[in-house]
Amino acid sequence: MRARRVSHAYDDVGSRSALLLTTSPKGENAVNETSSPLVTRRRFLHTAAALAGAGGLPALQAPAARAQSLTPVSLQLGWFANAQMAGDFTAIGKGYFRDAGLEVKIVPGGPSIDPVGVVASGSVMLGNAASIGVLVAGRSRGLPIKAFATAFQRHPFAFFFLKDKGIKTPADFAGKTIGIQGTARPLLDAVLAKYNVPRDKVNVIIIGGTTTPLLTGQADVVSGWVINYAQNQPIQGKADHFLIWDLGIRMYAYTYFTADQVFATRKDVLTRYTGASAKGWQYAREHPDEAVDFVMKATSGLDRDMEVPTWKVSLPYISSPLTQQHGWGYMDLQIWAALSDIYASLDQIPRKGAPDEIMTNESVLAA
Repeated sequence: MRARRVSHAYDDVGSRSALLLTTSPKGENAVNETSSPLVTRRRFLHTAAALAGAGGLPALQAPAARAQSLTPVSLQLGWFANAQMAGDFTAIGKGYFRDAGLEVKIVPGGPSIDPVGVVASGSVMLGNAASIGVLVAGRSRGLPIKAFATAFQRHPFAFFFLKDKGIKTPADFAGKTIGIQGTARPLLDAVLAKYNVPRDKVNVIIIGGTTTPLLTGQADVVSGWVINYAQNQPIQGKADHFLIWDLGIRMYAYTYFTADQVFATRKDVLTRYTGASAKGWQYAREHPDEAVDFVMKATSGLDRDMEVPTWKVSLPYISSPLTQQHGWGYMDLQIWAALSDIYASLDQIPRKGAPDEIMTNESVLAA
């Protein structure tokens, strides 16, 4: 019997994945201050290069942190667990987090879970947001949160439409029925404003995470993620799309964040997490099938036949020229500043915040 499909990011339907990861008996905020310094990615690469020039690498020894007590860290997802987060599942499966002295637990999200509120309240140490818009909005309303790395360098959100609808640019949305998820309204408004389409010239309906309304004629345009393989299968070969990134509205996806207090007092944990996660994402990129196996082992209710192509179509989104220069997870301050400007112009936030108020690259550069 085939496993049932589950919805991915920005879908309004689906069933929660039950994670099978162990928890630590110690409190989440407990840190072993006596653990030995960890080798950073840059130091490791420099040392490896030197040793390679000398004739090869010696056998790697497990770090002292593995033998000592591990620091428990919970990561609250914004959506259900699936292959789009393969990097962290791989970091768990390969032991990268444990090598960094961390016992990581991934907590699945869903439509009723507010990861920003959960992290800001101190209930969990780390969160992962499907879109940075919620972080910009949260910070503008006074929530003490700060992003410290991002998994996806471009947001895969897009507007889909059938090829025979005569839509060449978003200006052609005028007079059309557009189906969106409730959380996507600010993005649609931003596109309409940029292409001078009055809001009253489009008919907006709320849909779930499906492209079926295009085929039934219920909608002329629907929103979704281009990496949601299962949801996009019905329109494959029949539809085109506008990636919101290509329309000039640029955001990051699957972005890691924490509370201000954690950032101020637990920087060592954030640096270790970032370094280990970076290894996981890199390994998952180079070994996609194995990475999905790690996801499947840690979750239930997923269909591997859907998860493998979902992860493979996600691969182009996890790197950029900036990550090649500065390391995995690096973020451009201008992306945050521009999105804050857009949200403010649409009255989506009470005030604009400076990029360094909401995000930092300190952990990425230190890892």
